[in-house]
Amino acid sequence: MPFKKKKKKEGTDDKLDQILHHLAAMDKRDRLRTWGGFIKGIIGLVPAIVFIWGMWYFYQHGDDIMAKIAKTAAEQSSEGTKQGTEGLIVQIKNFQVR
Repeated sequence: MPFKKKKKKEGTDDKLDQILHHLAAMDKRDRLRTWGGFIKGIIGLVPAIVFIWGMWYFYQHGDDIMAKIAKTAAEQSSEGTKQGTEGLIVQIKNFQVR
């Protein structure tokens, strides 16, 4: 049988000091958790605020944005058609010359 160490009997004051020490450590930890939760909550609100602002902005300026998108798409489409047509005309001219 292994030897057991005899525990020193602690007095009531020592036990109360240990309890106060543990309570102080828990208080510090809880304070850090509270601040951490607050900061995490604020950071969590940022995407929601950006989303709401984006929806409001699109609601106010949606017609202009859609007009710019349509204009850009039409310009790109006409440019692609123009390039394809010019290549076809050059091929037809080369075919006729021979």
